[in-house]
Amino acid sequence: MYRFSEVLISIIPTLFLFLVFGAIWFVVRKVFRALSDKINNSENYKEDTLRVLEEIRDELKELNRNK
Repeated sequence: MYRFSEVLISIIPTLFLFLVFGAIWFVVRKVFRALSDKINNSENYKEDTLRVLEEIRDELKELNRNK
């Protein structure tokens, strides 16, 4: 019959492997989430910039009409 310590020692490498895979998965998930947020923010920035430029264009057109 196995002792508890022998069983524990035989399980430790498996537990360590699961912990390593869990840590890797956590880091990869964080990186992809950060990239996704960055992409979304850049798209929002482009939309906002385009909106401002369209407003400036419209104002310039209006000023040219009034001359």
